[in-house]
Amino acid sequence: MGSNAQDSTEYQKFLDQVQYTENGVKRYEWIFGAEYLSTGGLKTTQEIVPHLDLKPGQKVLDIGSGLGGHDFYMAEKYGVYIDAVDLSKNMMDLAVTYHKQKPHIKDQINFRLCDVTVTEFPENYYDVIYSRDALLHIKNKPHLFAQFFRWLKPGGRVVFTDYVRGNGELSSEFLEYMKQRDYTLYTRQEYLDLMNKSGFENVKVDDIKNKFVESLQRELKKLADGKEDFLSKFTQKDYNDLESGWLAKIKRADDNDQSWVLAVGYKPATQQ
Repeated sequence: MGSNAQDSTEYQKFLDQVQYTENGVKRYEWIFGAEYLSTGGLKTTQEIVPHLDLKPGQKVLDIGSGLGGHDFYMAEKYGVYIDAVDLSKNMMDLAVTYHKQKPHIKDQINFRLCDVTVTEFPENYYDVIYSRDALLHIKNKPHLFAQFFRWLKPGGRVVFTDYVRGNGELSSEFLEYMKQRDYTLYTRQEYLDLMNKSGFENVKVDDIKNKFVESLQRELKKLADGKEDFLSKFTQKDYNDLESGWLAKIKRADDNDQSWVLAVGYKPATQQ
């Protein structure tokens, strides 16, 4: 993401005009499920959130909060307080709209449109930093993880999922995909090294490619089964784009170009 305010503005335009257009967001939401914009929607959220070990009253920073589904789920189920940040205005507008429809958790979530790479958050403040498939947009990951470490309370944890690239030679198709999306993808080992170098302990970066492929296959079935409903809301081109995009992800996973990781790391409870 941007290194200054001007970069942030330009990158926001890129996100909202390329990958996350209003129509793009809506069709992603159709396939991921209401209020979600990340792999597996509610199902993977229910599987991953237990790794946060949330307790009522804890403070969470959600990086790349999308349409807010994760935040509504955590606020309702665990009674936590969440600062939810995203740089896509198209996504944030929808998240805020959904939030207004949930008065029972209104005071538990603060949605904020901002660039996390240039925004300051309080030190030693959050119990958990959480992110779902958003760090791929961040170019300077070492700087961001140093910030994560500062913002977490001693004993706090960072938990995220993200796309990663394979260790071998990458296909030209995958390299073009990364370029077109302006993704900066690490390997699993690079994330492991980065988190350890950033000061986190008990670090685990698990390859969960099988869960990624299962989610993609489930979503493709939903698309095929719900074709009539989809086409009542979108175009045949939208349908073809989603179908081919999901099939391409499955192929990239099969070819070991692309995978998906679940990472957890802890800030030491006592500083050395």
